Amino acid sequence: MNEARLEQTVLFMTGSTGFIGKETVKQLVEKTDIHMLLLVRSERRARSVLESYGVRGFERITFIEGDLSLTGLGLVRADRERIRKANVILHAGGTMDITLGRETAEKTFMHGAREIAQLAQEMKFGGSLRHFIHVVGFMSPYGQGNEQEKQEQVEMNHAGNQESAYEEMKFKADAYIRAHAKQYDYPLSVVNPSTVVGPRPTGETEQTGGIGLLIGAVQKGFMPVVPGGSSYWLPLVENDVVAETLVFLIRDEVPFGGTYPLLARKEESPDMKELLHLITKQLDVPRPAGSLPLSWIQRLMSLGGSRVSGIPSQSLAFITDRTFPVEETEGLMQRMGRNWPDIREQLPFIIADLDYRLLSKAEAEHKHVLNDYIRVRLGNLASLGWEGEGEPWVIVHGLLQSADDLLPLGSQLRKLTGNPVWIVDLAGFGRSPVHQAEDAFTGQVNALVEALSEVQGPIKLVGHSVGAAIAAAALKRSGRTDIRLALLQPVADNVNEGNNGRLKQVLHLPRRVVRTLLRSKSRSSWARMFSASGEEVVDKISFTRLAERVQAYLRSPRIAGAHVDLLRWIHLGHKQTISFWDELGSFQQAGYNADPLVVWAEKDREYHFPASLHAGYTKVGLPYGHYFPVFQVERTAEILLGWAGERDVNNNR
Repeated sequence: MNEARLEQTVLFMTGSTGFIGKETVKQLVEKTDIHMLLLVRSERRARSVLESYGVRGFERITFIEGDLSLTGLGLVRADRERIRKANVILHAGGTMDITLGRETAEKTFMHGAREIAQLAQEMKFGGSLRHFIHVVGFMSPYGQGNEQEKQEQVEMNHAGNQESAYEEMKFKADAYIRAHAKQYDYPLSVVNPSTVVGPRPTGETEQTGGIGLLIGAVQKGFMPVVPGGSSYWLPLVENDVVAETLVFLIRDEVPFGGTYPLLARKEESPDMKELLHLITKQLDVPRPAGSLPLSWIQRLMSLGGSRVSGIPSQSLAFITDRTFPVEETEGLMQRMGRNWPDIREQLPFIIADLDYRLLSKAEAEHKHVLNDYIRVRLGNLASLGWEGEGEPWVIVHGLLQSADDLLPLGSQLRKLTGNPVWIVDLAGFGRSPVHQAEDAFTGQVNALVEALSEVQGPIKLVGHSVGAAIAAAALKRSGRTDIRLALLQPVADNVNEGNNGRLKQVLHLPRRVVRTLLRSKSRSSWARMFSASGEEVVDKISFTRLAERVQAYLRSPRIAGAHVDLLRWIHLGHKQTISFWDELGSFQQAGYNADPLVVWAEKDREYHFPASLHAGYTKVGLPYGHYFPVFQVERTAEILLGWAGERDVNNNR
């Protein structure tokens, strides 16, 4: 490639704030010197969306306000003239909403295609157009010959069908742009992503309308069979792979065009049976019992199943028994110097992310207050937090929580210290996949040990409730002497039996029964529990908000099951003469953990202070209840900062 020429490349792009578009803009900013003209409805909103996604630096981005559904895209003359001088068009605009009505779908896709094609024609006549790249769904039949025959087939299949207007209009837009490119002789590359999921390593899948619909059906118990059986499949691709492909094509100095279905070969991908087994394993529900023909399921959905389940019948359109011609795609991958990634390793994170996203109000609530944290993956645990300088904090939550609930505490520590702060989701909680160990506690400890192995150098490890026990055991198992330990309201076998006799009886019931009881507990019951647990808050709404989040979390069978397993470990798992905390008393003798800290809230009515922690630990008492790290953020951060000391705090922040 001629680097000097590529530095002068100007890209005109639609769909920059979409799931694929944001990742593409991010990679263009990080990997190229290309200038971008981004068609957006609102510059303010687009800038905010891209900033939230992690785009850093807007020096080479020009926002152009317009709309695909408007005549002339709603552009002012000066903006249209600016676009005419661009070298590459990337048309990835259009909402991902399979339930779109016919009129809206036609305005968005067909009208938008005509307007973008008209711009391409003007750019071609002006001599600036080097490449047109169109992103359209993988089920489009075009690009494989017999275009007229295929167009007639599309029109026959969708005639008068309101339910498939989204699919029909996307296909027609594909056909229109192909014909236009042939008529006016400009290079056209059509990129056909399959169902798009989140990027590696986190699997963060904000577009819930694809595989998310399948996960939602399993989550609610509406997928007891495999749709179509093992001859069917749901092709998947990560959005960073799509973006990497688009960036490569944008930078291609002498493009020759082509059709690129972004999916693996069918025989190398999970079939529907394998995919459903992976989903049910992660969601902790029974496997499907057999299979049904896809046409039967579609018929059931159209007869009222969609109303009952809340799952559109159109969502099944992405499940197919087709094979796709991927030779051009594989050739493109070779030119890019990469192989097609196996989706199986990433699927547990995608499933956990969507399971949590479909249920939880926590992310939206905290994003409203805190919008500067990022997501990372430590080992097999999803984590939220902030980068920084100096010795990192790693925080482990307890029961009835996820990493989201400790974001305010993490934010306060980040603000006061300037250090990196990472809050992990325990295995099976929040966005983390379930662990595969038979023993619940051992599995959590192993997962945390692996996560800590990816954090180099000294660490300040903070655990709350049962998360404190997991953190302490992980530290001991790791053998590391460069980790300092702080335990906030540590819980293992230190239960006040008088207050928990009924819970102990319930925990002897079959696991599925206990999980159902936990999931059925009302929001008001959780709010009363927090209110009665000795917590002190300025605003009683705080109890209600946490209760809403807890009720949402526990609607997930995966998260409810993880809770049941740890509750059983706490209340039923300690039959030994030596208690869990007595076993950890050997820490100091072994040279671990200089000056470990225990913070204990004296108003906790469920648990008593572990007597064996009096020796060798610095104890700080507080007049609060069990969940003080959630409700008393500033005081908790102040204590932790005092324990950390000046030598462990980045003073150059």
